[in-house]
Amino acid sequence: MLYDLQLKIGIPILIVCGVAYLYLAATTHPEPPQDGWFQATVIDSPRPVLVKFTADWCGPCRALDGELDRLESQSDIDLRIVRVNVDQRPELARHYGVSSIPRMLIFKDGQVVGDRVGGLDYDSLVGWVRSEVP
Repeated sequence: MLYDLQLKIGIPILIVCGVAYLYLAATTHPEPPQDGWFQATVIDSPRPVLVKFTADWCGPCRALDGELDRLESQSDIDLRIVRVNVDQRPELARHYGVSSIPRMLIFKDGQVVGDRVGGLDYDSLVGWVRSEVP
């Protein structure tokens, strides 16, 4: 009888706790690390910003630089492009879940609206950016 009572009380408590945990996990987002440059350049930017997470030793990252420079200089898309070196700012890379580079995030009004891992040719890059920043 005691076992039945424990089940009748314990199971609903577990369900309520599980639902509360899932709700909090879905509605609370940890603040990004305190980084004045990133806050001013990306989060507070009035323009959309493409952030490329990169490293000096990453060959595919260097190959993508030419396409990004071309996008910034030749495209009619209103977009700022910045690079974050994961070796110099590992806390930003951790916060945004960067485990492979190059990784590109597009921020609009301080929120991530686009996410891409790996290199792209110029036309694919333009197509992806246009789909995220109309």
